[in-house]
Amino acid sequence: MMRLSFIVTFLFIAHFLSGQEAISISEGTLKVGGVSEEVLYFGLSEGDKLVFNFKEVKGKALKEIEIIELPGASKFFAYKSNSIKDKSIQIQNTGIYKLRLKNSAIGGRICQYKLARIPVDPNQKFNTTVYWKEKRDTTYYTVQEDYLVSKDTAIVDVLGHKVERVHSQTATNGRPNKSIVQVTLPEQTVSWSYYIGVGEDAEAVFQEAEEKAIKRKGQLQAGAQLARSLASGDPTGSLVLASVALSGLAELGVPDKADNVQYWLAPDYDNAQLFMLDQSFYQFEKGNGPLSYKRMESPKTGMFYICLLNDNLMEGIDVHIRISAVTVRENWGKRPVRKYSVKTWQEPYLKN
Repeated sequence: MMRLSFIVTFLFIAHFLSGQEAISISEGTLKVGGVSEEVLYFGLSEGDKLVFNFKEVKGKALKEIEIIELPGASKFFAYKSNSIKDKSIQIQNTGIYKLRLKNSAIGGRICQYKLARIPVDPNQKFNTTVYWKEKRDTTYYTVQEDYLVSKDTAIVDVLGHKVERVHSQTATNGRPNKSIVQVTLPEQTVSWSYYIGVGEDAEAVFQEAEEKAIKRKGQLQAGAQLARSLASGDPTGSLVLASVALSGLAELGVPDKADNVQYWLAPDYDNAQLFMLDQSFYQFEKGNGPLSYKRMESPKTGMFYICLLNDNLMEGIDVHIRISAVTVRENWGKRPVRKYSVKTWQEPYLKN
């Protein structure tokens, strides 16, 4: 008797539900592009019956049609289908659902769809719209980062004092009126200076400037920088050349009487040999006079050549050459640095 009563009650409820009007959730026509996927989100309430209809306008199959209860429970799946008629799905949980339409073909698919719900209680107010909010998650981590601990500046005596004999144009010993001097700059050079002077008169001017520099080392232009550079000890080379290498300035006068020398700075041995053979050659610096000096910032490493030419017909000349370089050695260390990354995403929710 009880079993018969249960059957009658069930049939009554089924009849009642079947007579309820379906409430539209979403319907329309959309194009699923070639080798792509379209997704629609909607909300459902516990006890709802979802009714789903689908049709591909041209009768072409869609590879996958799926209805999923988030986060990942599949409630319905159809493979290679072009039409679905009044598919009914009983909803056990209130939550967010999505319709996934996947097209694996190169050509697009035009799809008509309809999603409707039949609630348990026809008077129930339920908002099926899915809203989105931005969520963020910050992760902190530590990395070992390189940092500059200090810089050690030094003045290197590259060519302390070299006297190069350059013969006249009519030298009886048959030697040419040309000469080359090889120079090698140290690594980590940031700037350097050269001095080229001819004979005793030019050398006297240089020595006078050197004596003044020694007496007034603290008052040299760029003296504070020079003092810091030489904090570990006095240079073995010229203070005049050190000042030129650091600031480009020096207290050098002009000799009253001195022969001149023509000079070029060639970047390599091949160009220096072209100079010796009276052929065209490349140079990055040149000058002509009894006394010349200059601060240079290029090249900063490697070898170059000083090319000297004496245009005096009868007299050979002694060329005094000095070169100093400023080097900077960087001391690096490691330290822990705290960093962070922020992950941002959109999270769906219902307003019921």
